Amino acid sequence: MNEAKDITSYLKHYGFFFPSAEIYQGLAKSWDCGPNSTELKRKLKDLWWKCFVTFQPYNVGSDSLILTHPRVLEASGHLKNFYDWLVECSNCQKRHRLDKLITAEEFTSFLAQENKQEFSISQNCPSCDKNKFTNPRQFNLLLSSDLQITNQEKKNLVYLRPETCQGIFINFSAIQISIRKKLPFGVGQIGKSFRNEITLHHGIFRTREFEQMELEFFCSLEEKEKWWEYWNQKAWNFLTSLLNDKNKAQKKALDQEELPHYAKKTTDLYFQYHFGPGELCSISDRGDYDLKNHSEKSGEKLKVEGITPHVIEVSFGVERLMLAILEDAYQEETIENSKGEKKREVLKLYPLLAPYFVAVIPWKKSLREKAKQIYQKLLTEINFSVIYEETDSIGKSYHYQDAIGTYYCLTVDDQTLNDETITVRERDSREQLRFSCQEQELSQFLNQKYQECWKKLIKI
Repeated sequence: MNEAKDITSYLKHYGFFFPSAEIYQGLAKSWDCGPNSTELKRKLKDLWWKCFVTFQPYNVGSDSLILTHPRVLEASGHLKNFYDWLVECSNCQKRHRLDKLITAEEFTSFLAQENKQEFSISQNCPSCDKNKFTNPRQFNLLLSSDLQITNQEKKNLVYLRPETCQGIFINFSAIQISIRKKLPFGVGQIGKSFRNEITLHHGIFRTREFEQMELEFFCSLEEKEKWWEYWNQKAWNFLTSLLNDKNKAQKKALDQEELPHYAKKTTDLYFQYHFGPGELCSISDRGDYDLKNHSEKSGEKLKVEGITPHVIEVSFGVERLMLAILEDAYQEETIENSKGEKKREVLKLYPLLAPYFVAVIPWKKSLREKAKQIYQKLLTEINFSVIYEETDSIGKSYHYQDAIGTYYCLTVDDQTLNDETITVRERDSREQLRFSCQEQELSQFLNQKYQECWKKLIKI
């Protein structure tokens, strides 16, 4: 396997991500999804939903608001605890998260230190190589908004949610009653979250606006350890099933001093990105922290079967998982043809995540009408994404479709007009087979391959 590399320029070139508001000189390292990543992202979320909600007999879905009442985040502890430690270089004015600037041992020592203003940083600034840091200070990660209708009205403060799960917790009783579930059961949600990050770097890895795929699984204290093991394994299997090089995935149990304020224990899943290991999923034992606190603050009983359930949380970052999948999928290969050796860049994505599972390509201009007919026919016979591409060079089409990860290329050539057969080229092996376009032979082959990929994933 190739070493991980920064493929930001590659992804921009091939329509995966674009800097937001680039025509106005950009917006603080923010990114918009292009056509190909929009397809990939939609499919990734669909895969997660099926694996963690649809095909889980205990679980249901939810979709709560982004705007969050301040009392929700007061009860959850975010107003008091949701911050990072920040230092600023007085020489170059660059800000740095303290825990990313010093070693883990030094940061642990800092947290235990009573007078944190006396903490000494031995490392130099990564930007200017000077050691002129300000004293550490807390940096609030919450982003707020104002719901006032006119300038004369009193300010009505709300927050943009820092995580999707609080909407599940405050709706716990309503959800439980409406679906008539007994313990155990889970509630999944996919949606936007917002954090006022100190530093933004590595493309889509760390941004202020991002999406999460979260499951909150409610169970009794007596069964918690069983479900803790189950969801840890489920999350690990889901991640590694989407990677070619499973050795790039890692897991780490957090030490006590590293835990979020709500967690009794946490396992983080990492991927070896081009910049080093980065967290893309957390599995946390949240205990009864959230439901108990919301119950106390609101005065409402958030119980089922007479008990306050404990919670196992599985939380994937969508963009971080996408970046891991794309870096893992990117391959550079040397292939031989009649003209000698040639380099091929290809995204060997898990087939279900390819922006397009199938591309229909006419060999030349005179075959376009026939290719369009086959394309339209396939749209009625298959349940996955297919794209039609016109080209002056079949080689260039193969190059482009490989580069965006398309799994099968269907080539309409002169023989198609004679015997109604079509060439099917597989992305990874570049093997070419011919199938009849009549009596659904082609669509049956494609549907079978697609279902095989599904069955493999569902087994995790």
